[in-house]
Amino acid sequence: MKKLISLLIASLILSACSLTPSNPESKQLKVVVSFYVLEDFTKKIGGDAVEVVNLLPGSMEPHDYELSTTDMITLSDASLIFILGNDFEPWYKDFESSLDPSRQSVSIISKGIDTITLESTGQVDPHIWTSLRNARQMLKNIRDALVKANPDNMDLYDANLAKYDEEFANLDQTIREELSDRTLDVFVSNHAAFGYFAADYGLTMIPVLGLEPDAEPDAAQMQRIIELVKTYQIPVILYEDVTDTKVAETIADETGAKTGLLRTLESLSEEERAKGEDYLSLMRQNLESLKKALNP
Repeated sequence: MKKLISLLIASLILSACSLTPSNPESKQLKVVVSFYVLEDFTKKIGGDAVEVVNLLPGSMEPHDYELSTTDMITLSDASLIFILGNDFEPWYKDFESSLDPSRQSVSIISKGIDTITLESTGQVDPHIWTSLRNARQMLKNIRDALVKANPDNMDLYDANLAKYDEEFANLDQTIREELSDRTLDVFVSNHAAFGYFAADYGLTMIPVLGLEPDAEPDAAQMQRIIELVKTYQIPVILYEDVTDTKVAETIADETGAKTGLLRTLESLSEEERAKGEDYLSLMRQNLESLKKALNP
C-alpha cells in the first residue's frame, strides 16, 4: 500500500510538471518556503523579483507537519526551496528523493548559525530566528541563494539586504536598551522557543514545556515551575498564542501572576496579515510583553 501511494504521488507530480511548467518568460523567481519567517524574510530580500509560496499558510503549526499531495506538487514546481534545517522540517526527508537537481535547488537558511541544545532533552533548538543577530545572518543567506539563482537581480537583493539589515540591527539595539534596566533576569514561557533571544540579552528562560508546544507537563513539572515563579516573584507567565493557554493560566492562578503573549513567529494569522504585521512588528510586541514580565 505504501509503495502504491508513493507511485501515485510521483505520478501526480509528473502530471503537474507537464501541465504547469515554470514560465521561462516570467520575471519572478518562484520560491517555496517551509514556514512564515522564511516567507517574510524572502519577500523582504526578493521584493517584486520573487514569488513566495509558504507551505504553511495561516496559523498552521510547523512542528511535525506532514506533506500533502498538493504540497508535493507545489514543491515539485519550485525553482528554489528554502528550509530552515536543524530538523525543523521532518517532512523534507520524504520529499528529498523527489527533488530534481537539474532544475531545482534547496537552501538551508540556518547555515553558519550556531545552535543551542536543550540540556533536558538533548534536542537542538531550531528557533534561531528569535535572535535578531541570527535573523540578520538568515537575511544574508537568503540574499546569497537568490543571487546564485538569479544574478541579474543582484543589485535589488543587495539594496534590500542593506535596508533590512539596518532595520534589524536598530531593533536589536532598541531591545538591548529597553531591557537594560530590568528588575529580573528570568522569564517563564510555556514553550522552550526563546533560548536564542535570552542568550542575546543575558536572560534566562524557564520553559514549562519542551520544544513541542502541544506537550503536557506532568504534576511534578508544574509544581517546580510554580515554586520558581514564587521564588523569583515573576509577574507574568508568557504563552504562545497558537497553543492551549490552560497551562499558563493554571500557573498564574496558583501564583498570583498574570499571563501575557510571547510570539514564536512560526505562523501568521489572516487577521494579522490584513493588519500588515510582520516579523519586525511582532518582535516589537514581544519586547513589550517581556518588559512587563521582567519588571514586577
